[in-house]
Amino acid sequence: MRFRVLGCSGGQVPGHNLSSFLINDSLLVDAGSATSALGLKDQQKIKNVLITHVHLDHVLGLATIADNLYGNCNCTINVWGINDVISGLKSSLFNDTIWPDFTQITGGSQAWPVLSFHGMPEEEPMSIGESTVTAVRVNHIVPSVAFFIENQKKTLLHVGDTGPTEKVWAMARRKRNLRAVVLEASFPNRLQDVADMSRHLTPRTLAQEADKLKKPSIPILATHIKPQFREEIIAELKKLKGYRLKILKQGDSFVF
Repeated sequence: MRFRVLGCSGGQVPGHNLSSFLINDSLLVDAGSATSALGLKDQQKIKNVLITHVHLDHVLGLATIADNLYGNCNCTINVWGINDVISGLKSSLFNDTIWPDFTQITGGSQAWPVLSFHGMPEEEPMSIGESTVTAVRVNHIVPSVAFFIENQKKTLLHVGDTGPTEKVWAMARRKRNLRAVVLEASFPNRLQDVADMSRHLTPRTLAQEADKLKKPSIPILATHIKPQFREEIIAELKKLKGYRLKILKQGDSFVF
């Protein structure tokens, strides 16, 4: 499983792309910065997209991918999410007001829609492309999930945006083939009240969540650091002891 970081920032300023990750060139996990990081030929390789939740910093690139590939895509891109997420994409983004509904538009050189939306069950594995994916609801201000993504008997847990949560860790403890966990740290510890209110994590609560895994040998890949607090958050993360902690940056690539 090849895992590329297209963007991992909790905000957008030059040099800091929004959340978007690519697995084996064809499976996109969130799409905040997909079109900022990928050229047209690489965008054409995307076959499936997993969306954790409908906040703009996680879906913005889905709109621009559709626009870029209209008239130039080899097949319809399948977009997957729990029913609440798919409903949100339809009503709030691809609604022919904010953005055209690229699940419906055809014509001319585009014989099929660029995008197709698909609901997926919660806590039940399903086959998506080359991977087996399980969506597990987490604790965010809008409906949001973590994804267990299994490929070639290796599992990546992408938790995404969340406050303190429980069920996903209970399931993760049972995964013998877990290779890494992508986990957010949006705010510094001094803004714990803001993090709690918006259901995000700080370095302090990231550590508390990682402890729930009870597998200190599993790498924790820290993501979603807000750029205005980046240096402060990184300093606090580096003070954490007893974790295999990696602070993600765009352009990182891992093979699990």
